[in-house]
Amino acid sequence: MYQEFFQPHPALKDFVNNIMIHEVRFQLSAPRYTFSFPPLPECGLFFYLRDRMDTTFLSSQKKETHPACIIATPQTKGVQITLGRHHLVVKVGFQPGGLYRFLSIPIGEFLSAGNGDAEIYLGYEIRLVTEQLQSAASYAEMKTIVENYLFRYVRKLKIKLPIDRVLPMVIKEGGLLEIDRLASEACLSIRQFERVFQQRIGLPPKLFSRLVRFANAWTLKENQPDISWIEIAHRCGYYDQMHLIRDFKEFAGVNPSSIEAEFRKWSVKFWS
Repeated sequence: MYQEFFQPHPALKDFVNNIMIHEVRFQLSAPRYTFSFPPLPECGLFFYLRDRMDTTFLSSQKKETHPACIIATPQTKGVQITLGRHHLVVKVGFQPGGLYRFLSIPIGEFLSAGNGDAEIYLGYEIRLVTEQLQSAASYAEMKTIVENYLFRYVRKLKIKLPIDRVLPMVIKEGGLLEIDRLASEACLSIRQFERVFQQRIGLPPKLFSRLVRFANAWTLKENQPDISWIEIAHRCGYYDQMHLIRDFKEFAGVNPSSIEAEFRKWSVKFWS
């Protein structure tokens, strides 16, 4: 298994947070591997370069096979993911608000449709990029192909507003900043801030802040399996363990204790 997060080229850092490449091969005789995957606060562009990945939505039991390239936005419900025998994915992780500036489309449009086929929004060019990635001879070449594609959008980005400098603060501070402070930093009234925030992120500020805190708790346990849930609740700013359990039930559909065995068996990190 190979997985690495790369820092993007300096010219892209204004709207791109990271580029991730993940590859794993399974024996042909082995059953396809299925694992729980939480909702995350990051928007991403995902290229599936070998076998496609299946997603089962736990709330509806609806199952879908991803197209070769998708746009993923913050969701509020966990899913189950089933990998193919040869899983190779390249992800572009956007800065908070970066996908909106990249596409000039309110993120809520993607949320209402689920993970979107990127070709619908980005046109035939994204298929050509996918084909180039499939033919790449190295991980370094894959990163270069993706960056060259993104360079074309640098001058087309929507203008950066004060709120675009505020949005990363929500991630950096673990979702613990008060909304009135964020609105003040963005030079907006609270009502204006909530409207513009949802346009750029796709979720209301308070719900997104809870999602950030939940994702931090999930990631902390994933990286340190032996740490207690009480300690995680404390580090991530939960009032007590019961509030952490409430968020796990709402966002992941499970109690925290039920995912520990999966963490020890398998760890795939799509958010850095």
